[in-house]
Parts: sequence; structure tokens; C-alpha cells
Amino acid sequence: MENQGVYIAVGLLAGIFIALFIYSYLFPGWMMGYGSFMPGYGMPMMGEEAGYQDGRYYPPGCCQGPATFQSNGEKIYFTGINEKGERIPFTGGPQWLVTHGGSCVNCHGRDGRGGLIPMMCNVRAPDIRYSTLSKDMSDQEIKIAITKGEHEGEVLDWCMPRWQMSAEDLNDTIAYLKELG
Repeated sequence: MENQGVYIAVGLLAGIFIALFIYSYLFPGWMMGYGSFMPGYGMPMMGEEAGYQDGRYYPPGCCQGPATFQSNGEKIYFTGINEKGERIPFTGGPQWLVTHGGSCVNCHGRDGRGGLIPMMCNVRAPDIRYSTLSKDMSDQEIKIAITKGEHEGEVLDWCMPRWQMSAEDLNDTIAYLKELG
């Protein structure tokens, strides 16, 4: 009699897992994205709805870049790796960045306009296009924000990594921010 209860419990759990598997196969969007059981977060944004006209799916805060890069700064922005193939080291930032790697695009988006709240962070990523930054910051102040996480003596949010770039990589990244607008 005792074994019968165990068999029933195991059978119920197996049935639940099989039902979830079948449901996820029939309705693949329900498990995608963060907070998938929250209204508005179940289905991934596609193509123009996500703000990209190439038809690819981009999860929140993560945006694939072009197939080829026109400059070292663009490659760093999209991959966190310079044209020499060196990953740009950093301190701070969210744990997912430490664990999985990433770059500027993961928080600030393909166009640098920000607006996303990166996973495990509590603030919206700001617009980092040069036209926006240069209203309040010099190039030197932008470099300090990127490498030290400081602006006007204030410490930026902990979610902003402190990128340890060479002078060349830093200048190339700022040149790419200028291309963004």
C-alpha cells in the first residue's frame, strides 16, 4: 500500500512534466523572456516590434551585432572584444556579465539609446550616443565614466562595469559612439 502512494506521486509528476513539454512545444513563446508568467513578457518581440528591421529575435538587453565590423570601436561595442581578439577586461557589473561576458550593446542597445533595465540591475541604461553624452561631458569625462564608473565625483550605478581598456581601444570606442549619433 505504501508503494502505491509513491507510484501515484511519481506518475503525477511525470504527467505534469509531459504536459509542460507538450504545451511548450505547441506554444513556444510562453517560456521565453524574463518573468515569462508576467503579462506582456511571454512572447518575444520580433523584427520591427523589437525596434529592429531584420526579423531576428533579440531578448531584452541583448542584441546581436552585424556580421562584420567596420571599426575596432564597433567590434568592442558589440562584442567586448577588440580587433586583436582580446576580451576587454572589466571589474564590477552584473553577475551575468561576469559569467557570460558581454559588451556595451547588452545594456545600451544596438543604437546606444539605452532605455533597457538590464537583468539584475535596478536602473535604466542611459543613452550613450556621443550627441547625448557630449552635452554634459568632455571626452576625458566619458573615458573616466567608462573606465572608473565616475562622473563629476559621483560613482555611477554598480551595474556599469569599469572597463579596463587600452588608450587605443578607449579612443576607438568613443569614436564609435560618435558614429551612433
